[in-house]
Amino acid sequence: MGCLTSKEGTTFQQKNVRVKDCDHVTGLSKKQRFLLKGSWKGVSREFESTGVLWLVELFTTHPPTRACFTQFSLLGLDGELQECEEFRQHAEQVMERIDNALFSMEDPDTMKSILLETGAYHRRVVGFRPEMFQFAEEPLLNALRCTLDERYTPQMEVIYSVIVQFMTQTLIEGYNGG
Repeated sequence: MGCLTSKEGTTFQQKNVRVKDCDHVTGLSKKQRFLLKGSWKGVSREFESTGVLWLVELFTTHPPTRACFTQFSLLGLDGELQECEEFRQHAEQVMERIDNALFSMEDPDTMKSILLETGAYHRRVVGFRPEMFQFAEEPLLNALRCTLDERYTPQMEVIYSVIVQFMTQTLIEGYNGG
């Protein structure tokens, strides 16, 4: 997974510089990581609401994921779930875990360790399957888009897509014992 750039037709020497700049475990360049950190500040002020949007969409689009959360599985998706304090706290905690990983982005070993550990934890969740991490990608991106609104630019969409895919693959690796 390489960095995504908007410039075409560059010289070999310019491409070499870009490859070195992109030599980061996430596939993001230094500039993209800087932009992500700045954008994430807007998300961090809204962890609970972003997490609730994300998980409700996940449960709606992929009902089997909801069965893994037995404490919430009987609550209605039409508002009852969103009003449940325990569910809102869980949604916020999930977002805080992502925040911990992103906060460690400049220390790739720490970031990867957090994600691998989180993936491995999900082996203990009854009924959870590793592909459920992939089911969560699009709902998470939609929740981020909603939270950031006009700040979710096409450039940020690319950056968030790359980082979410990296996180998903690392979570799956952790789940599979990697």
